[in-house]
Formats: sequence, C-alpha cells, structure tokens
Amino acid sequence: MKNVADYNYLIVGGTTKAATTSLFAYLTDHPAICAATYKETRFFLSSDYPLPSKYRYSGDAEAYASLFPNCGEMQLRMESTPDYLYCEKARERIAKFLPHAKLVFSLREPISRLTSWYRFAKQIGKLPQTLSFDAYVELLFAALGDKRDGEAQHLQTLQQGCYTVYLKHYFNQFGPARIHILFYEELAAQPAKVMANLCNFAGIDVDFYADYTFKVTNRTEKMRNSELHRKYRDFRFRLRQWTHDKPIIHNPLRTIRRTIEPFYLRLNTQVDEKIQISEEIRHRLVDYYQCDIEALSELIGKPIPWKPSEKSN
Repeated sequence: MKNVADYNYLIVGGTTKAATTSLFAYLTDHPAICAATYKETRFFLSSDYPLPSKYRYSGDAEAYASLFPNCGEMQLRMESTPDYLYCEKARERIAKFLPHAKLVFSLREPISRLTSWYRFAKQIGKLPQTLSFDAYVELLFAALGDKRDGEAQHLQTLQQGCYTVYLKHYFNQFGPARIHILFYEELAAQPAKVMANLCNFAGIDVDFYADYTFKVTNRTEKMRNSELHRKYRDFRFRLRQWTHDKPIIHNPLRTIRRTIEPFYLRLNTQVDEKIQISEEIRHRLVDYYQCDIEALSELIGKPIPWKPSEKSN
C-alpha cells in the first residue's frame, strides 16, 4: 500500500487574487490530473495562520490522502492553496512529506493585486465600505512596523506583494527545476499558451487545452449587501467541508451551485466604481515594490511582464 509520499503532486501556490481559482478549474479538467476535493485545502499551513480549514496538519501527514479519495494510481494529484507561498511551515512540510511534488506560483502585478484585495476585503465585509484605497494603504504601511503572528490576511497584503522575499526560500529548498512561475496577466491574455507551458512543466499532455474553453471564476465583484455575501461564503465553505469526501452528495451540490450562483451574483452585485489612487500613494507603492520586482526577475531568470508604475485599474 502506497503512502502519501509515494505519489506525484502539483501544488499551486500564490499569490492570492492571481487567478488561482481559474487555474485550479483548468487543471481539474485535465484527465491526467486528479484534483483535491476542494480547491484550498490549506492542509500544510501552520496552526496559527489566519485562515480556517477543516483538515490542517496535526502530526499525521497521511491524513492528506483523505483529500484525494478517488484518484488513479498514475494520476498527478493537484491542489491549490495560494497562501502556501507565505507560510514557512507549509514550505517545510511540503518538502518533507511530498518529496516528488512540483510547485506552481501564479503572480500578479503587485499594485493591481493590492487594489483587487481592497475590493475583495470590502466584498466580504473585512473593510468598511467608506474606507478609501489611500486610507487602506496608509493602514497597511502603518502596520508594517507592528507585525503580529496570526494577523488578519487582508492586513498583510502590502508585504505579500514582495514575492521574492518568499519565493527565494522555495527556490533554495526545492530548486528551480521543481518550480514553475506564471503570471496572472499572461494567463488572462494567452491562457492556451500559459497552460501549454504548465503542461510541459508538469509532464502531462499539452494538446488537451488546444480547443479548451477558458472561463474566469471567482471574479471580485462589488456587492450590494456585503453581509449577505459574507454569510453566503461562510455557508458555502462549511457545506464544502462537510461534503468534500462524500462524492454522492458533493458532486450534485457543486453542479447546483454552478447553476445557481451566477443568478445570485447578478442580484447581489453592482457596477464597481473605478478605484481612485492619489499620485502620492501610487508613487509610494511603486517605490516600495521596485527593488523586489528587480530581484524577482533575477531570481527566475527572465523579464517580468509588468512594471509597478503601470496602471492598476
């Protein structure tokens, strides 16, 4: 009988707000891949990481197998937890328990990512609707010198856009041959090309995506009623936790959700206003991210497809 360590894995990491949900959906459809029963297992995150999960590592790595109940022996097992990028314990546990794992990190221009997180935090009720983007950024800069363990995710978004700070440890631990970097902007513009490169990295059939229909999922919207949306997300999360290992229940419910959710979103979303960023704040963000972007290009050995001064709206 095989152990968890005996299988091949494709772990999709961060960053957050970089199309990892869409990427998970594309990969799930590939016949050579067996996806975890839900996207963000969060299994290897440290116990104090500020995100909930039903199956957090608690001393038994073999419990990870329960997230892949219907996989074939030869299939590549895949999960996507963006916050693995930022968690030292997750990196160490993946290296220790999944010796054959390959890792994919989807990155996004950091100011654009930050504005997306600002929208998302408002969408789920983590930020007041009256808080401006400039005020949010000031709040984040003020928090830099007061870093606390377990700090809320939406208050870590500024420093989490400095990808090299986190990625360099993955490169040191896993080596460049086991790490694939892709970019949100290129996935949005040329999904077939990006997925072909990813297939080559993963060692699976490239032709599957030649005639594939790429759909965007988990798009950040402005909600009419953010409290209702928070309750909806909480209900969806709890239902998924309960049914993920019960395919007879989980699969029909997932089909129903995919049918109903677009109608719900039409009712509870509204046209989002363009985010206003003062020149002072924009310059401050550009200066903050500039050195890390240069270091990132050097780390991965190729040019970055964006500059921090580019428009983020």
